[in-house]
Amino acid sequence: MSDAHWDAVVLNAADDVAVALRDLRLGERVRIKEAAALTELAALGDIPLGHKFARRAIAAGEIVRKYGEPIGGATAAIAAGAHVHVHNISSLRGKRAS
Repeated sequence: MSDAHWDAVVLNAADDVAVALRDLRLGERVRIKEAAALTELAALGDIPLGHKFARRAIAAGEIVRKYGEPIGGATAAIAAGAHVHVHNISSLRGKRAS
């Protein structure tokens, strides 16, 4: 795989997600740049430019990281290549302890 072009980027090595650098389509092979490496996986749905998708399988209840920081908790299991957005993660900020 040539490193001359990639479709998504990982912002921090600890991230569970990559960010789409263009609109991605269901079934498309997506090239992901992380530091000096390129990896590839299939998009499991349409993913708009600038949106996140899972780099690996994420279990329901697991913390999801972007920028190396927790951005939310998975409300359902998320497969590698699936769109990660408000339909399957919930923010951890602003929640009050019960």
